[in-house]
Amino acid sequence: MVYQTYKKAEIAVGMLETALDLYFTDGDGFSIIHLAAASEEVLAGLLKSEANRSLQTSREKTISALKLIHEVHHSTRKEEKEIVRSLNFVRNKTKHHDAKNDSHEILACLELEVDLALWGAIENYILYFKAPSEKALRYVNHLSRRGLGKRAIGPVAEN
Repeated sequence: MVYQTYKKAEIAVGMLETALDLYFTDGDGFSIIHLAAASEEVLAGLLKSEANRSLQTSREKTISALKLIHEVHHSTRKEEKEIVRSLNFVRNKTKHHDAKNDSHEILACLELEVDLALWGAIENYILYFKAPSEKALRYVNHLSRRGLGKRAIGPVAEN
């Protein structure tokens, strides 16, 4: 056995690229979610360790937006913990199983969960590396053809 050092940014890129490969070959949606989510989280941590700590990660932007939506459109205040629990529901329910409390099934919109996981990882990738990868651009173009690609990528994708 040989031990060697691995760069976390390269690990995150590998997980995201593998998730995108699975996406484009109609691979398992839950595997895509977990690979993309792991990439998103590693890149978020790397972004936070950079000199520019005021930068908002993909997840932080989503949480802020959901808080605002609840306050403005629903006249309710949601705590960050509650929003995070909701955002992580499918990830956690397909990664853990509480024998006493969990069902053997999960209700989810897999296509939406896959898109959310990939989008979060791609957004953090762009924030960290300052440009999207070729596979990320292919995914964004695919979303545009599906009518979903007009989210936050805008000017960054054009660079």
